[in-house]
Amino acid sequence: VIQYGFAIHHAGMNKGDRETVEDLFADGHISVLCCTATLAWGVNLPAHAVIIKGTQIYDPSKGRWTELSPLDVLQMLGRAGRPQYDSEGEGIIMTAHSELQYYLSLTNIQLPIESQLITTLPDHLNAEIVLSSVQTIAEAADWLIYSFLYIRMLQNPSLYGIHDPESTLRDDPTLKRRRLDLAHTAACLLEKSHLIRYDRKSGALQSTPMGRISSQYYMSHTSMALYGRQLRPNFTDIELLRLFS
Repeated sequence: VIQYGFAIHHAGMNKGDRETVEDLFADGHISVLCCTATLAWGVNLPAHAVIIKGTQIYDPSKGRWTELSPLDVLQMLGRAGRPQYDSEGEGIIMTAHSELQYYLSLTNIQLPIESQLITTLPDHLNAEIVLSSVQTIAEAADWLIYSFLYIRMLQNPSLYGIHDPESTLRDDPTLKRRRLDLAHTAACLLEKSHLIRYDRKSGALQSTPMGRISSQYYMSHTSMALYGRQLRPNFTDIELLRLFS
């Protein structure tokens, strides 16, 4: 189909074929390039128009279809109408009607940036405990005040697991109970992974040798927990490589 100005591009092609398609498209010999989403993050291939046909991809880790991330969508649309190559560009998104308002807001830059700290809070808390910046659960809750997470919890409380936001903010305007709950949950996960010692009576938090190793080498608490369960003193080199791979 190349002779008619159509071509395809995907990771399954060998390097030579991909580069040939990229060069032909860049030189204008190919008018329509059908490609996978990964091309948006690869080589710089500006286009006059970008059509995103379907916004769902299969996520093996979740075992279901999920929406493309906002960054992926914006990165794809950003290929259209690059200033140094074109005076204007066109972006078309083909999606389900239920997602229409979401993508309208996205293209108009009306979606606020939300915090992702909760998903990695145990690892960040462990680093603070190792540095002795945080030594009690109360200090951990106070430490969260200086985070972007706290700012967004005040602005969009329901997104961060706060039920009945109006009543909660009226009774607890600084969300201290929620911050304590987050800190306690993170501390329990770290204790379960043997990265800290957590005294629930006094609220004291103390780092362990494994916790210091985790912080120093930027290893997640889930990885440390796995290694702690699986490592044996008599492991052979092959068994070690199998575990760490």
